[in-house]
Amino acid sequence: MTFENPEEERPVSLREGFQGIWRHARTYRATIILLGVLGLVSAFANGFVPYITGRFFDALIALSRGETAHAAALPYWGLLLAAWVVVRIVNDAVDWWSDRKRRWLDTNLQLGIQAEGFVHLIRLPLSFHTNEHVQSVLSRISSASWRIASIMRTFADIAPQLLSILIGITLAYSISVPLANVLVLGVFAYVLALAILLRGTAKTDSLAHRAWNDRWDDAAAATEQVAAVKQASADEYEAARIRKTLRGDVATLWYRNELTWNRVNFWQRVTVFLTQVGIFALSVQYVAAGTLTVGDLVALNGYALMFFGPLVSLGYSWQVTQNGITSAGILERVFKQEEERYRPSGARTSGDTPGLVQFEDVTFRYADGGQPVLSHLSFTTYPGQSIAFVGESGVGKSTAVSLISGYYFPSGGRVRIDGVDTRDWDLLALRSCIAVVPQEIALFNDTVRANIRYGAFDASDEAVEQAARDAHIHDFIKKQADGYDTLVGERGIKLSVGQKQRIAIARAILRNPRILILDEPTSALDAETERYVAKSFEELMRGRTTFIIAHRLSTVRKADKILVIKDGSIAEQGTHTELLERVGGIYRRLYDLHVGLYE
Repeated sequence: MTFENPEEERPVSLREGFQGIWRHARTYRATIILLGVLGLVSAFANGFVPYITGRFFDALIALSRGETAHAAALPYWGLLLAAWVVVRIVNDAVDWWSDRKRRWLDTNLQLGIQAEGFVHLIRLPLSFHTNEHVQSVLSRISSASWRIASIMRTFADIAPQLLSILIGITLAYSISVPLANVLVLGVFAYVLALAILLRGTAKTDSLAHRAWNDRWDDAAAATEQVAAVKQASADEYEAARIRKTLRGDVATLWYRNELTWNRVNFWQRVTVFLTQVGIFALSVQYVAAGTLTVGDLVALNGYALMFFGPLVSLGYSWQVTQNGITSAGILERVFKQEEERYRPSGARTSGDTPGLVQFEDVTFRYADGGQPVLSHLSFTTYPGQSIAFVGESGVGKSTAVSLISGYYFPSGGRVRIDGVDTRDWDLLALRSCIAVVPQEIALFNDTVRANIRYGAFDASDEAVEQAARDAHIHDFIKKQADGYDTLVGERGIKLSVGQKQRIAIARAILRNPRILILDEPTSALDAETERYVAKSFEELMRGRTTFIIAHRLSTVRKADKILVIKDGSIAEQGTHTELLERVGGIYRRLYDLHVGLYE
């Protein structure tokens, strides 16, 4: 399934691309500056190598004729040879050190982008993760990381070579103006051909990139939901769909883009060939007339090779750069998403009445102008009380408890925790005093011990085991071959639903929260397991302000107060016994349906 986002459909501008590159590259400013300085040294050294080589050959020809010239007590050819050796040593040493620093920058930039991408996603509000296809975002981070690193590597490689071209052109003109003109004409012709051939490739590359992202996301989703695929006997359907999209539609679109670069490659070769033919053809008459030496020709030919080597690389680099700018721009849109304000100005880390929760005329909409999910909701929960939310699906129960944790904030009214408005809380401090046992338990592919300790990372092994005992899961854990070091598998796949629930309860107990949220915690359990887990819940709820969301009314009957939610508002409230006495009431009807009085 693909989520369409108008922001993603808008073409990436150069400004967005360069902003995205600079966001990540600026961390390595010192290394980039160092590479620039080393590049300057390399460019000057490279620019003079053909010139010195040409002069050296002329000196050897003169020596073969018996003409011996001296400079600084050395034969002229010896001085040139020494200069050539020094320049090459400097150039090779600088290039070696530059290559080392480039590889360091490449590695750290690529992994740094990935790390900061994950960190940014973790810090984004829950609303982003609810509305976005996060797998797609992760693939964009991965793609952009190596593409941005490629841009920086390409720039570090090509920039000194392009500077060498400028130096080489100057020295070429000092040797022969007409032949230097041929070189410049060849460079101009190549750049012009490149500009013509590459028109529109940014758009086609963007289309190909987006198509690949979308189809990759679809294939990844099918792989992640492989159990559902197999249960539906959809193996061959998904295989055919993946092949048709990735190997068919996307490959066709991508290959169309590659054909452009094939044409660029062809014209590169033609331009280099014609330029060298022109230089060799003209040089014959100049050598014959004595206005050009063999050494001059050697130098000019060296400059021709030096010019077109970087220019050919520039053609390929343009593709890398263009792709990288597109990826960086797309990633920049993710990084521009505002992170949660964990610590607003004057943030509070505690309140006056621990465990007190107040909803004061709360209205909430997920989007401006949208229908209200909660409408003028008001109630107070005192420390140690248990409150149950009851109602049909979609009436706002889960939304209400999300407001307690500060995942969202009211569109109107206020939510107070411990007497403090959630907008004024330090969110990390607020959430540290809340524990949630959700319907779908989030376990990591780690040990049982690590999963129980998650969120209370400094807890001792003894505290972990005591929490497991209180959650009635300790005996099961000790029966495993590796005990608390047993790996639970991806998303806890090696455990039953009930076992995962009790590990989640142990995790909540270890956090020792003031406020507890039980969000449909027994909906996936059979009756026998539910009764067993209920004992763990009693231990967990003792002395804590507790909110319970449940469709199974057996879970809520012991609550101090039950709030029946309808259309985002409280339709009924009271204890289980009080609500059952209301003949024709919503709760009474739900209870009768639950016990099977209605068919």
